[in-house]
Amino acid sequence: MAPLFGYYRVIFLVIFTLLAASSKCEVDEASVQIVYMAKSKTSSASHIQALASVLGSEMAAKKAIIYEYTRTINGFAVKLTADQINALLKHPAVLKILPGGTENVAAHVSTTLRIP
Repeated sequence: MAPLFGYYRVIFLVIFTLLAASSKCEVDEASVQIVYMAKSKTSSASHIQALASVLGSEMAAKKAIIYEYTRTINGFAVKLTADQINALLKHPAVLKILPGGTENVAAHVSTTLRIP
């Protein structure tokens, strides 16, 4: 009976190791994020400037921005890794970063705005 228990322990260890490795890969992948920023008279320029501080250049920032929000909120959509999110959160004009996607934005808006 003891050798059988030993096999289960080895199988469990292998599965656990594979799951840990796959979850680390997912964390390192870039995902779409919505970056909310403080109001600015030059929204687009402030978006590029903030993102360039993380990506290294204004050209890289311009290429990375998927969409800019300038009418009701000040922000932009961009693909970022976890490390880039943490670095961008340190920028003084960045208020909040939320995961992108229509379901996440709709949930956030419905909980923060009261619609009569």
